[in-house]
Amino acid sequence: MVLQTQGKRILFVDDEDYLAQVGREMLEDYGYEVEIMTRSPEAFALFKKNPFHYDALITDYTMPEMTGDLLMEKIRQIRPGLPVIICTGITPSPEVLERIKGTTLLMKPFDMVDLLEAVHHFWDTKDSVS
Repeated sequence: MVLQTQGKRILFVDDEDYLAQVGREMLEDYGYEVEIMTRSPEAFALFKKNPFHYDALITDYTMPEMTGDLLMEKIRQIRPGLPVIICTGITPSPEVLERIKGTTLLMKPFDMVDLLEAVHHFWDTKDSVS
């Protein structure tokens, strides 16, 4: 199955600039438009300005100032149902796992195939429903 990725815009948030850059490069190689941010409060402010500009959010879980699950909650208050991937190198607590239920959790380290499968799943699911 060939997925149509042209025009799909992703906001990628990771406090480690290198990981954000690598994530963007991996996704752009497959036709996604990716904007990266390294600070979650700034990412939220950017999203808030134009909440329908992005088709998905990929965010690190462990970040200073605002964790990825809190960023997701704030964004989904504005845009419920936005597809979200939370990336983490640690297993979140049961409370956090309950809060992020229905969100894709991608364990670090992950490779390009893992990331692409997680992202493609958003649109595979939508395409199979419509």
